[in-house]
Amino acid sequence: MASDTASLLVRGTGSDDVEVLKRLRTFVDTEGLDTLAELWSDSELGSLPRALWRLFQIREKVVHAPDDVGHLVQRGLESLDTIDPIVVGTQHPVTAQSVQELIEQILTGSFTGSLADALERASSLARLVAAGLLEVSPDPDDTHSVALSSLAWSDVASELALSAKRERSGSLR
Repeated sequence: MASDTASLLVRGTGSDDVEVLKRLRTFVDTEGLDTLAELWSDSELGSLPRALWRLFQIREKVVHAPDDVGHLVQRGLESLDTIDPIVVGTQHPVTAQSVQELIEQILTGSFTGSLADALERASSLARLVAAGLLEVSPDPDDTHSVALSSLAWSDVASELALSAKRERSGSLR
C-alpha cells in the first residue's frame, strides 16, 4: 500500500482515469499528509515511499522552524565548499523556502518536474543543514545532541541522494 500511494501521488495513474488521483488528493486534504507519511515511514531504504517520508520530514522542519532551518542553511553554506548551494544545473541556490515549495508540490501530487532533480535539491538542503548544525555554538551540555542531529540530517541527505540515483536509473519504486 505504501508503494502504491507513493507512486500514485508522484507518477499518477498512468491512464486517463484521474479519479484515483483525485481520491488520493481528497484523502490527503481530509486526513492530512501525516497519515500518509506514517504509512511510508517503515518503507525500504531507497524506495519511493521512503523518499517521500524523508521529504515529509524536511517539510515539517521547514514549516515549523523556517528561520532556524534558514539560519542552519546559511551556516552550512558558509562552512561547505561543495556544489550543494547550486545543484543539478539550476541557477537558483538551494534555500529552505525553495525546497519547501518543491516538497509541497510533490506531496500534493501537483509536481511536474524531474523527481530526481527534486530529490537532489532536498538532499543538498539536508547536507547544508547538517553542516550548519556543526557550525552553531551549542551549549557545552548539548554538544552530543547537536552532533546526533547533524548525523540524522546527513542520513536524510544520503537517503535522498540514493533515491535520486535510483530515479535516474528508473529503479525507484
